[in-house]
Amino acid sequence: MAVSDTKVKEAIILDIQRMSTEDGPGLRTTVFFKGCNLACPWCHNPESIDRKSDLNWFSQKCMGCNICRDACPQKGISRNDNGINFNRPLCVACGSCADACPQAAIELKGNAIGVEKLAAELVKDRAYFGADGGITLSGGEVLIQHEAALELSRLIKAEGVNVAVDTAGCYDFRLLEAMLPYIDIVLYDLKIFDNEAHKQIVKGDNRLITENYRQLIDSNTRVWVRTPIIKGATDSEENIAAIGSFIANAGLPERWELCAFNNLCLDKYRRLDREWDHSGDGLTEKAHIEKLTEIAQRYVPCAMYTGAVKE
Repeated sequence: MAVSDTKVKEAIILDIQRMSTEDGPGLRTTVFFKGCNLACPWCHNPESIDRKSDLNWFSQKCMGCNICRDACPQKGISRNDNGINFNRPLCVACGSCADACPQAAIELKGNAIGVEKLAAELVKDRAYFGADGGITLSGGEVLIQHEAALELSRLIKAEGVNVAVDTAGCYDFRLLEAMLPYIDIVLYDLKIFDNEAHKQIVKGDNRLITENYRQLIDSNTRVWVRTPIIKGATDSEENIAAIGSFIANAGLPERWELCAFNNLCLDKYRRLDREWDHSGDGLTEKAHIEKLTEIAQRYVPCAMYTGAVKE
């Protein structure tokens, strides 16, 4: 591993996922950064939104020993009929409860790791990447931790490994621009085209995101656009047509994925003691997403849908 010639930085990460087939081309190792500046109500990584660490409680592992309660210096853990109750506003994310739990039923999500150490860990997987695979920096929003992300991408690229960045694009473009010399592909979200609806639902300015997309396309970087298909939010024919028209005008990506909805993240919300607005939604109807894909292809021939659907 090459030695960095800049000050060593730390990244706050959630997880490292290996053998991923959904985070860019080929087989990939994906590292999930913590922190996001948007608040998508359908988020599949709710533990990634806050920059601070979160406690996850796995009820199926808990044996009711109360050791975690006694270990908490804030006295923020109690028991109720449903099991453990965390007074989350009191939590300082010290990890004492997780360290004390004999069943590993509590997990602290969000750990600091030196960027050089992280890069060395990630490139260990290069043997299975093949010609198309590599490492994907995801989140949360990677660019929230832009200094660490820049250094990490530089170190990985120095090892000759393909680098992808998965981003929602809501920031000063100069942050992403600084990374482009070390990035092979950008996975770029375009969710809701109408700016007022985008600000209301996602809590971010889509005008910034679309302008950043234009600049990204102008940089001649390899780009995949992704649009999550979410009931009542992004799945209207009007929204897909508006995004498609914008892409056709701004510049075509290599591909545009319409990502079918699933509720596989429901347990993540339960482990965080959070309600999820989309918990009752089922898989995207096949006929509906096929219609949306047909509309998308009128503007962007490379459009396709991905993910499991309901027949």
